[in-house]
Amino acid sequence: MKLLCYTIQDSDGVKSCMTALALSMFPVIYFFTFLYYTDPGSIFFVLIMYLFCISDSHLTAALFGGIAIVFRQTNIIWVVFCAGLVLRKQLQLWLKEVYEKKDVKLSELNDWDMLKLAVKGLVENAMKRNKLVIKLVKNVAVNVIGYVLVGVCFAAFVVLNKGIVVGDRTQHEACLHFPQLFYFLTITNFFAFFQLTSPYKILDFVKICWKHPILVVTFSCIALLMVRYYTYEHMYLLGDNRHYAFYVWHKLYKRHDYVKYILIPGYLYCLWAFLTELKHRDIFWKILYFICLFTATVPQKLLEYRYFVLPYLIYRMNTRYSSAVSLLHELLLYLVINAVTIYLFTQKPFKWAHDDGVQRFMW
Repeated sequence: MKLLCYTIQDSDGVKSCMTALALSMFPVIYFFTFLYYTDPGSIFFVLIMYLFCISDSHLTAALFGGIAIVFRQTNIIWVVFCAGLVLRKQLQLWLKEVYEKKDVKLSELNDWDMLKLAVKGLVENAMKRNKLVIKLVKNVAVNVIGYVLVGVCFAAFVVLNKGIVVGDRTQHEACLHFPQLFYFLTITNFFAFFQLTSPYKILDFVKICWKHPILVVTFSCIALLMVRYYTYEHMYLLGDNRHYAFYVWHKLYKRHDYVKYILIPGYLYCLWAFLTELKHRDIFWKILYFICLFTATVPQKLLEYRYFVLPYLIYRMNTRYSSAVSLLHELLLYLVINAVTIYLFTQKPFKWAHDDGVQRFMW
């Protein structure tokens, strides 16, 4: 909990601690803290890497990032995320230094104006070989060297291992599973329900859809194509009834062929609610996060909620903070889910017809 509290960047200490308490009980990871599993170690070292990164201790952060990769190879994504945070911070400092003399108030620019200004400034100053650009490159290089070394070691591992997968490669084939983004948005809205959903937000969402019908139609068409042509069913999802995902898939998505299309308006709401809680984050942070989110989820063929834990925690630690009552409701939701899951695991074992071993329900 202390680690989560330190990594949450919030001026309100009470809400920060309440959020950390809730996230320490996050059901998908809380359950596995009682088992011999790679997830707790993986998440711990990624979070401690993130903590040292935002504290500007980048060599230490890179060291913990390397340890995180030993636990789970896909954690290279979050090492890149931390390296990207370095670039973001140095770029922001550079923009301030370049434009503060030109009476440009960066704090008043919207996301797209800020992005255009950054691109324009970099191109113009690079063509002139401005000393400020050279300074920016040097500052970035000095701070990311540790992450680069981790990346080089990881690349060497991939070459020697002939791939990123350690284990049964036939069950971990990469693909373009775009609906994974929709599943992630849905699970995020479920666990952060008391922050992302309310009658007022739903009303605001309806008003925005009414004002921007072209965007709604565009999203719906793209989502329809993604769901139609890029939905995959992993054999574990279809045959392993020990996990929540099995029952969600069979009781909801497999109930009828059209269910996955009917859910598209819900995905649109989840996306809108997701983005509204990141309005206070700058465009550079958003671009970096969504690149890492895409890389962490879309290539995965298996719908597995554990794959969503780190993207969710990073997101949740960077959202705006709601009332203490909402945070309390969130904590209670987590406690109830944890109690039910642990009860099923300990008290409701079962057997498979083709296997003599005892099976237990888990995340």
